[in-house]
Amino acid sequence: VLDLQSRWSVEDEGEVSDLLNVEITRVDGGVELRQTNYINKLLATWLPEGVPPRIQINSTPHTEELPSLALDAVTSKVECSTELKSRYQSLVGSLLYASVCTRPDITYPVGILCRAMGSPTSPLFDAALRVLAYLGRHKTVGLRYEPDDTPLAGMSDSSWEVRHSTSGYTFQMNKCTISWASKKQPTIALSSCEAEVVA
Repeated sequence: VLDLQSRWSVEDEGEVSDLLNVEITRVDGGVELRQTNYINKLLATWLPEGVPPRIQINSTPHTEELPSLALDAVTSKVECSTELKSRYQSLVGSLLYASVCTRPDITYPVGILCRAMGSPTSPLFDAALRVLAYLGRHKTVGLRYEPDDTPLAGMSDSSWEVRHSTSGYTFQMNKCTISWASKKQPTIALSSCEAEVVA
């Protein structure tokens, strides 16, 4: 800080506790990152009356039908309303921010939802609300980084689809995920083996 103060007019406000809607907590020699307040704001905006019973009973953030719902939306010639498109893009964009910052557990469904940003459907909007409801039930989950001798480890996998498959990877160090992604493959894999090789 002294080096910075010698060159610029800066103030030391102490240890950071919240940065761009990411809460930072120091506990037991480690650092925890979570977005509890951000998720609460999303719930207040999109589900102000609470999670509907039809969504609340679900324990996972998505169903097996999600990829086919996204594919149907992208290939359909039906024009969606401007209001639905705006609401969908706003909600999915908010979920994307959470998945990129602290929630690798929702990266796959959010990536699939992003494929239909230009032509969303009502079932896809409900699927996005399901992801939000999942976050609401697990809002205190986050990432914990602590000193450890565990070596860097990386894993990759793929989900083979009729059209573009999905690649996913995660890298972990010191008992915590440090990098992750789930994205559409740039080429069309002709087999699950080829999808794995691409991933």
